[in-house]
Amino acid sequence: MTRPDRGSRRIEVLIGVLLVAVVGGAYGLKTRPAGVEAGQEALMKAGLDRLYVRNDPAAAAVEFRQVLALNPSHYGATYQLAIALDRAGQPAEARPYWEQVLPMAEAAKDDATAATTRARLGRAEPATPDALMKAGLDALYTRNDPVAAAAEFRKVLALNPAHYGATYQLATALDRAGKPAEARPLWERVVTMAESYHDQKTLDAARARLVRKP
Repeated sequence: MTRPDRGSRRIEVLIGVLLVAVVGGAYGLKTRPAGVEAGQEALMKAGLDRLYVRNDPAAAAVEFRQVLALNPSHYGATYQLAIALDRAGQPAEARPYWEQVLPMAEAAKDDATAATTRARLGRAEPATPDALMKAGLDALYTRNDPVAAAAEFRKVLALNPAHYGATYQLATALDRAGKPAEARPLWERVVTMAESYHDQKTLDAARARLVRKP
């Protein structure tokens, strides 16, 4: 993904600042002690700098979470945290914050942010390794469909080629699907992995499988 140019970063920062200064006031900042409000502004500025200038969304998320710890209804922090989590590769964690942003944007009559939020919420969340593993295990052991299970385990390995469980389960699924030759190199990988994890039970099972041909 290309990095935004300096001009676009300045625009994003300005948008964030406006959300802090203008909309944030509509959500109770004016009723808070001056010291608390100043602390929130300082945290917001630090978060915006980390997100748009230093391109460090994980660090930015920490700052925005601190603002929300002080003021859970802070519009700007909610919006920026949602963006930071998306940019940090955590869309599932970002989604609840986008869901909070939408009614805030509607109440503030912030049509541009509301439209952006609706578009973001309309996107399907990318499948996580855990979700893919669960789907594969269900297909293999509950529905007795090793072909479908193998497809799910391959998706996990596409995301994480060193995934121990997916390697073992894919080897098992391929054997059950009548593809022992395709399963064999995976069993060989399982042996190496099981040795490194000191998983004697799996190691014994993999070695016993490799005795058979193919």
